[in-house]
Amino acid sequence: MIFPVQLVHLSDKDLVATGGHRNVYAYPDQSDLLIKVTRPRTRPNRSFAKRFVRYLLPDSVYRNALKELECEIKAALKSGPDIAKMPLARSFGVVQTDAGPGIVVERMESEDGSLAQDLMSLCQQHRLPPEVLNKLNDFVHKLFDFQIVGRDIHAQNIVYGTRDSVPMFVLIDGYGERNLVPLRSLSRRLNDRSLNKQMHGIAEKTGLRWDAATRAFSAP
Repeated sequence: MIFPVQLVHLSDKDLVATGGHRNVYAYPDQSDLLIKVTRPRTRPNRSFAKRFVRYLLPDSVYRNALKELECEIKAALKSGPDIAKMPLARSFGVVQTDAGPGIVVERMESEDGSLAQDLMSLCQQHRLPPEVLNKLNDFVHKLFDFQIVGRDIHAQNIVYGTRDSVPMFVLIDGYGERNLVPLRSLSRRLNDRSLNKQMHGIAEKTGLRWDAATRAFSAP
């Protein structure tokens, strides 16, 4: 059984990676899976408005995770028989851990079996030859085709790995409609504008060039 009903012990495990709000662990005894656990919020100076909203809506602490799962499920349903080409990391449910509730996700890895590298690292190491750049643009086109709502897409949460032995770029974080009024989910024009802006931001940070007309990156 992949997902036990028992508590998964992670507190004595090393972190695989960290994100803006979550820690990532290897799933014990499941080498192709990871567990993403939201870190407890410790900031004592949160504004009164935010504390009040948290008091009224205690489940809002899970809002980002829920919206991420919703976005991924919608993309999976839209993908049909091409689900293996979906541009988002796949999730496989929730487990309880001694570090908090965790979302189980696929482990994207490089061809040598190591953890997949992010786009920023590839650019800094000058490891973006034409065939890899083409894979990046295939990924970008899928973001637009699937109308993925990105709340914080950047070069560190786009990774290049393999799925079913096929090299591809995958978005592992920073997606899902966060606004109370889901304007980008309702308007393709607004979402396209947002994706274009985020791709432009990636180009500025990585040194790549972004063409909004063709929706493609090119080498500097």
